Amino acid sequence: MKSEKSNQSPVIVKLLHDPGAEQTKDLRVYVVDSGGKVIEHAAFNGTEAQLKSSKDMLDGNNKVYIAPNLGERVSAKKINERMLLKANAYEAVKNFSDSVISVNRVPSGILGHIPFYNCLITGHVNKYFYIGGEWTNLQLCDMRVHICEVETELIWPYIPIYYRRIPPWVIVELGQKIIDLHTVPVVGPTIPIPDPIGPVSGTKVNLPLSSLSLKNTNARNAVKINSTANAARVNSPAPLPENVLSALSTGSVDIIRKTMIDFHDLIYPYLCIWPIYWPYIYTCDEDTIVYTDCNGHFEMWENTFSEDGPLNIYIWVEAYIGGNWVTVYKPALPCNTWWNYSCGTDINVTITDSRVDPCHCGSGGPGDAFWFRSIGSSAGALHIEQHLAHTQLVQSTNFPNVGCTDALGISNYISPFGETLNLEVFVGENIYSSGVGVTHFRWKATRVYDETLHMIPSGSLTTTILNAGTNVKREYLVKVGTFSYLPDSLSIAPEGSGGNIAFRIPNQNINLESTITTLYPGHELFWRDIFWTSATVDSTSLPGDGLYRFDLELGKYDASNNFVVTDVDPRTFQISQISNLDASQDPTTPYVNMSGPLAHNYTMLVRVDNAHCTAHINNAESDTGVLSGSCGFIKYTNSTQNIILSFKALHPRNFASFSFDVYKGDATQDTGIHPTGYIFSSVDSFTLAGDTFSDQFSVSHLLNGCLLQAAFSENLHVSALATNGSIKLDVYNASDVNAFALSNT
Repeated sequence: MKSEKSNQSPVIVKLLHDPGAEQTKDLRVYVVDSGGKVIEHAAFNGTEAQLKSSKDMLDGNNKVYIAPNLGERVSAKKINERMLLKANAYEAVKNFSDSVISVNRVPSGILGHIPFYNCLITGHVNKYFYIGGEWTNLQLCDMRVHICEVETELIWPYIPIYYRRIPPWVIVELGQKIIDLHTVPVVGPTIPIPDPIGPVSGTKVNLPLSSLSLKNTNARNAVKINSTANAARVNSPAPLPENVLSALSTGSVDIIRKTMIDFHDLIYPYLCIWPIYWPYIYTCDEDTIVYTDCNGHFEMWENTFSEDGPLNIYIWVEAYIGGNWVTVYKPALPCNTWWNYSCGTDINVTITDSRVDPCHCGSGGPGDAFWFRSIGSSAGALHIEQHLAHTQLVQSTNFPNVGCTDALGISNYISPFGETLNLEVFVGENIYSSGVGVTHFRWKATRVYDETLHMIPSGSLTTTILNAGTNVKREYLVKVGTFSYLPDSLSIAPEGSGGNIAFRIPNQNINLESTITTLYPGHELFWRDIFWTSATVDSTSLPGDGLYRFDLELGKYDASNNFVVTDVDPRTFQISQISNLDASQDPTTPYVNMSGPLAHNYTMLVRVDNAHCTAHINNAESDTGVLSGSCGFIKYTNSTQNIILSFKALHPRNFASFSFDVYKGDATQDTGIHPTGYIFSSVDSFTLAGDTFSDQFSVSHLLNGCLLQAAFSENLHVSALATNGSIKLDVYNASDVNAFALSNT
């Protein structure tokens, strides 16, 4: 097992191909969430950039980009994913080695020079699913992407030693067919989509139709057409110029060949119409096979040193279906080739194959395990401090943090839990078998310490069975069409009453759930995710804030309808790995209560705190006792006088951080007053005395750049550290604003 220190290590983005410190000093790593918001950024130190986030925080929909330091050009608060993409930011593939993302190279446009004939080929694989009456574009993970290089035999001059000559009859026939299309007094032929295993794309050079995201209504409506008979069609190839048509009409093999070469960008859409000629004109060699990550992202670096012409890229895709790799996207050449591929351009592949279902990124779990994944999406067991006497040194303060988490990316484990908590689990298919032999489960919560961490006497302990009055639900999808899925949920009611309540464990194999199969006979069914919410806790309805012990018990009902807890092999209670919440491991000692060689139950300590923050800015005060007051003015007589700034940033248990900013005028001149930190000790030059932070600044310091007088805005934001395991609970935040002005008249 890794040491606790290494388990808590932040993610490091490392450039394996050393471009030199001079090239990386202005690069930044940006972490973007699913909404396109930049939630973190870090500078490179040589070839490495260290993030605050841990690996599990970056799993899922978060993306990692490398780009120039945009903060030098715009306000950091305005940077988002759209701005990064406009700046040609490079999206790194999140292939982790422990807590390291290794990046082979970054595009030349970012570094400012061409990196020795290397070209980044990158893209995404996705599919539109019609779920619950809405079209949803989902990224497809674990797809096998074949990256191929296309060469055309339309080369001039003809070099017989190297190039395979196109037969003259092919050249002549193609020329005549193109002429015939232009002499028929009707609109030329259209190109039907989709074909059996993928859509034929459009006719724009280096921008296949299949690479376009369906962002507008017309495109979305086109996807809704499922039958081949009503397949959507793209526009006819653009009419050719008269000089091209004249050359194609000559009947001369050399002239027609030269014309096809010179005007290939105009002519190849016509070649898409007649597949019989493609083997004579194009060759396609596979370069490599890569796999998509959780964001459907793939990439490869192509060494173009030996290339004798433009890079032409063709993509086809396989999915793992029914135990085999099956081709699900292989559109025809040449209209799905990215001619003259521009390195770093996103190749967006949209799958239409009806056999491809929404993917669950991450591995399945062991068949004989009841695996606690996390509270919410991010707070795995190993991300919650379990030692009662543990304190974390934070901001020169020993802070008690039992039951707290680092799920917000705060490496010091000082975030308590609040509001609604979802306990996410995975249960294997063999949990019912004789090896484990359990059919039911239940979660219990016991408040063992109060909000100030004073022990509650054993005689006063109260235990609550979670979800005792409500049903446990597990979401699933019913496939009702090529693209269409009906969302539904299996509702599992509590059995028994009082202290005898427990819930039936749903089968991981959904086809064994008779309630669902009876409701949707003959339909393909699958769970929405391999993980599901085994209990939902409204922490505000618990007996009060404090430290809770959450216990998970497994068992079954006996003949008298009594729930009997079953002692099981300790390995039955799996927990998530600290660096990967979607991978399991055996539980460590704090997480199981042993009964001899067997485990009686799974257990963990969880700190609950739903307290609100308080923010208050005091009036500015001169060292002579003059307050800014309701009108805001402080009259000074000497520029050496000091102005005292103070504020209160409070939380009953100190679970909060703060930021205090003083702006002058329109904020174009920085005051340099921007302390930020935790509320429980002094920060920067601001001293905490009692419940008040304060510091003093000379009038000359504050007026710097302004003549004799200036106006100031004070802004205080106190941010609660509480989380539900997925997001910060901003509802508990507080803020305040104040203003003052300095004048000598």
